[in-house]
Amino acid sequence: MSQPVEGGGKGGGATATAAGHEHEIVMVGMINVDRDNYLQGTVDVWRCRSCRRLFCDDKRYGEPLKPSVGFEEIGPNEQWAILTCTNIREVYMMSLGVEPGKKIAHACKDGAQHEFVVLDDWTIAPDDGDSVHRLFMVKDHINRHIEAGFYKLRMLK
Repeated sequence: MSQPVEGGGKGGGATATAAGHEHEIVMVGMINVDRDNYLQGTVDVWRCRSCRRLFCDDKRYGEPLKPSVGFEEIGPNEQWAILTCTNIREVYMMSLGVEPGKKIAHACKDGAQHEFVVLDDWTIAPDDGDSVHRLFMVKDHINRHIEAGFYKLRMLK
């Protein structure tokens, strides 16, 4: 479990883990999440200079900044991904750790409950609800954008 960043800011900082490794975290890029070509939010991507582990922090328009400063760690076999939930009006996004076989419980803004299982190819099976759900791997999209627009995603189904 990580402790809050002591240095913070754009230059990164150091966090201690349970294993005793002192992370030296620096920013490596960001991922823009678009809805039909309009920016909805970003995921800042950070990396430890020594162990190369990634860390993520997502920010969405219309939501206040998180009160805590620090970097969450994911399991040793997990990789960072972005789960998008898109309906006709908006895109909800969250960064999380995933690995094949992991179950992801998700509640859409309309209250619909979903449980997805991460497949061996690091995707989730599409569901037939009113919202479109996708899983994007962070390592594959650093300094790029993700299109999570309802109309564009419906064309892909």
